[in-house]
Amino acid sequence: MVALQVARLEGSGDPEGAYTLAMETFGEGLSGVSNEGEVASLREERLDEKGRVSAPRSGPGALNVGDVLGAGGLPVDLAVEPVEGLQLLIRGQEGSISAVAAAPRGGILRTPDMYMSKLIVGPGAKGAIDIDAPVAENVRAVAEAIGRRPEETTVAVLDRDRHENLIGEIRETGARIQIRPEGDLTPAIAVGMRGAEVHAIVGIGGAPEGILAAAIMKCLGGEMQARMWPTQRSQVDKLREYGFDDPEKKLTLDDLIREDDVVFAATGITSGEILNGVRYFRGGARTHTVVMSTEPSVVRFMDTIHALEPVAGRKGFQL
Repeated sequence: MVALQVARLEGSGDPEGAYTLAMETFGEGLSGVSNEGEVASLREERLDEKGRVSAPRSGPGALNVGDVLGAGGLPVDLAVEPVEGLQLLIRGQEGSISAVAAAPRGGILRTPDMYMSKLIVGPGAKGAIDIDAPVAENVRAVAEAIGRRPEETTVAVLDRDRHENLIGEIRETGARIQIRPEGDLTPAIAVGMRGAEVHAIVGIGGAPEGILAAAIMKCLGGEMQARMWPTQRSQVDKLREYGFDDPEKKLTLDDLIREDDVVFAATGITSGEILNGVRYFRGGARTHTVVMSTEPSVVRFMDTIHALEPVAGRKGFQL
């Protein structure tokens, strides 16, 4: 439902309007679900149109960490990303998605909304990485694990000034680099799927997106290592409030997602390499969603046509 609503704001230039609508729609959509879902992870700050960090204004219907959604029943933790790639959406660019992960209560690590250093690889390189090692060493280890040379592998990195040296070190190995404007989740799905042309994700990004990427790796059998990345003393204090006795602790996949029973779902808002965006026609729309889980271990891609008005059914559905 989130993608169906917010895709109408593609190219709108209105980040606050798009994010507020996504938050409200997400909360409404889960209000009748037969679970008691507590929001354990949520991105509270966004990049504005000039690349500055800002917090969208909140109002009625806004989600917050600790909010409980649903009609009651089995208690679960939720990691929520109403819109990943907000700037991509409001600029009419590819790669914006809406995503959520769920695990039994206590199964998702609670972190403040701050930076996290991440190293993510697929099943073929599981056991070959170490976030404490130089990035060049990790690139070579990943290449060896999947039976390639470094120049035959591709590493995804966010396009941020803080990654200038990191990108230089990767280039020295000969590996190809995808320098991405936004988003951890689409490349995480690609990394976890055999045959995809992304083999590792490296760099510093948002902790909430890191939690969702960890859920993807749990489902797809990959590996992720991470470390919280506070940039000021107040964030170190915040980490201690969240129970991080050692703010510099190396976090494994099992630290990030503590349960083996995990579900992840994402729907394309604007088209990307994994998911098609929402396509509207008179009276209806078509969406593309991926749902993956550990129990059972499955990945489903769902292509759905929605009749949003009676006229859609009378005229016939559009491919």
